[in-house]
Amino acid sequence: MAKPTPLQFRNILVALLAAAGFVWSIVAGLPWWVSAIIGCACVLSLASAYLNRPDAG
Repeated sequence: MAKPTPLQFRNILVALLAAAGFVWSIVAGLPWWVSAIIGCACVLSLASAYLNRPDAG
């Protein structure tokens, strides 16, 4: 398994923060669309980390 690139590390960090924000938005009772936007940010960050892997070739 290859070492994560700095871009992947940043994307994974953003995904973790977005996941925490998603949970917080559900617990805090924010509108559903706010939770949906935060959830999309998490999914997009994970997708970016996957697509930017060193052996994506």
